[in-house]
Amino acid sequence: MKKLLIVILTIASSFFLNAQTAADDAKNIVISQSKKEFRFIRGNAEHPVQVKEESRKLFTCNSYRTDIPVVEFYSDVETIDEVDIYVNDSKKNGIIPKYEYYNSDGVFYSDAHVCFFQLPLLKKGSTSEVKFKKTTLDPRYFTSIYFTEGQEITGQEIKITVPFWMQVELKEYNFKAYKIEKNIVQNGDETVYTYTMKNMPALHNEPSAPGPSYFVPHILVMCKSAQPKDEKYIYFSTVKEQYEWYKKLVSQIGNDPKAVKEKTEEIVTGLTTDEEKVKKIYQWVQDNIRYIAFENGLAGFKPEKAQEVLRKKYGDCKGMANLLTEMLHSIKLDARRCWIGTKHIAYDYSTPSLSVDNHMICAWMNKGKPVFLDATEKYIGYGEIAERIQGRQTLMENGNQYLLEKVPVANYLQNTATESRKFLMEGNNLKGHVTQVWKGENKEWMLTSLNEIKQDKQENALKQFLAKGKQNFEISNLKITNIINYNSDLKVEYDVLWKDALTVFDKETYLDADNRRNLESFKIDIDKRKQPYWLDFKNNLIFETEIQIPVGKVITSLPEKLNIKQPGYSFTASYNIVAEKLFYKNEIILNDTEIKTQNFIQWNNDIEQLLNFYNQQIVFTQKNSTQ
Repeated sequence: MKKLLIVILTIASSFFLNAQTAADDAKNIVISQSKKEFRFIRGNAEHPVQVKEESRKLFTCNSYRTDIPVVEFYSDVETIDEVDIYVNDSKKNGIIPKYEYYNSDGVFYSDAHVCFFQLPLLKKGSTSEVKFKKTTLDPRYFTSIYFTEGQEITGQEIKITVPFWMQVELKEYNFKAYKIEKNIVQNGDETVYTYTMKNMPALHNEPSAPGPSYFVPHILVMCKSAQPKDEKYIYFSTVKEQYEWYKKLVSQIGNDPKAVKEKTEEIVTGLTTDEEKVKKIYQWVQDNIRYIAFENGLAGFKPEKAQEVLRKKYGDCKGMANLLTEMLHSIKLDARRCWIGTKHIAYDYSTPSLSVDNHMICAWMNKGKPVFLDATEKYIGYGEIAERIQGRQTLMENGNQYLLEKVPVANYLQNTATESRKFLMEGNNLKGHVTQVWKGENKEWMLTSLNEIKQDKQENALKQFLAKGKQNFEISNLKITNIINYNSDLKVEYDVLWKDALTVFDKETYLDADNRRNLESFKIDIDKRKQPYWLDFKNNLIFETEIQIPVGKVITSLPEKLNIKQPGYSFTASYNIVAEKLFYKNEIILNDTEIKTQNFIQWNNDIEQLLNFYNQQIVFTQKNSTQ
């Protein structure tokens, strides 16, 4: 959720259409045969151990002609040695693979490349075949083998050949739901692992689902050491070796303390306490360094020079974490680089591998306790922690040693969003004042949305969002507080004229007091959904309304209380009359971000109860003269 209402609807429609097209293509095209072979070989002086990969995929068309994209990523530590393409057994097909630097938003990455082409399937029953030969120049980067593709695989064989001089652990994940046969044979001085499987289903990308390492069958390849000739090479036998390799990369960065110190001292001018300085530096990096999300190969693990990130004004997570660490160092504060795998990844450092982490943050040691700072979270406040790293194990710098720490888990109160309304009834309208406050990741979501809109259009877009696009919800005197101070709550106040909120029939007046109706459409399609649903973050939504009951009217019907309490969430709502005022409160607490598949039916039933509550109306009746 990073857009305002109108943008959300546009993107959702586009995603649905693309998803439908992808699903249709997945049924039309199958991989009738797939073979992959990986072999560790002796290399050269620069790359003493290499991994050779040969893959072959035979695609078969079940129904109608189509073209499918074939994409293969590689980097400076990987080479694509050969690509063969056959259409109906003919190699003379005119298809020429393109080799380009990977780029995003016009920014090119130093070692991220992509080979791609369109593969035609000419008619029902026709076949096309693709063969790749690749080399990985460093076994550290040979991390995993996944067993599914975008199309169904009728038959597949995966073979891994390990010579006696190579020490590797193959760790299997998510095999139980599939019929995968494993065979290990000794072939001279080599051990050959062969995995065969049939009718592997197509991998469908479901929105808000766990990362593939949680549910897709795959092997984590843990390269520990090798001795191809006389010299022994240690890779990641334990987390100690992984840390030492990361530390070596950090030592090669070439940070320039002088360039960083000058800017840092400018930022903290006039501040006295360490915490004030950390807050100011942290927000400066959030505000001034553009986050670029993807790197590959060596650049995926070696941070960019702090002075270069400062100069270019953009960097990936490693570059931003390195800059923030060096800025704090420059004013003699104890800061540490921290490697971490986000929630998207199923592993931790008990399985030393480059697959374990995909992110880097900074920690300031405040009296020996880490305060975690993730500058890629552009609008989150100091001391607030994004859901994606909460509870995750982090590998923290500690000189020649290392620390394994867990990022604290925040509860739902961190992300409280409150809306308080006070209304008077005037004819068929409600008129009054509204105050809304956003904390934590709700605040970050709102600020991200606002700052993606040009400043001269922000107020109008915010009004449309607050009114849910309804023309009869007229907002005036809008005041925004803390739009540039992420360490305080975001707050808006405004006056409202809610036209025709009341419906009058004879002597009775009807009102739906809650037009926000949080979560009303949040049912899960249990016929299509296969994976658990992961919410963006824990949440606490509080909606309160106070309405002055007009003289001469009495409330004759109120919705019954709603009180749903489940282990991972609760929905409570009630109406009360106190001293000629009607008070309404609705609170939605999401204290667990995962809705498990076995809980989908219960969740849908609870959402249905919530919807039924929203659909009940308040009934006002004209007082009789005797009342």
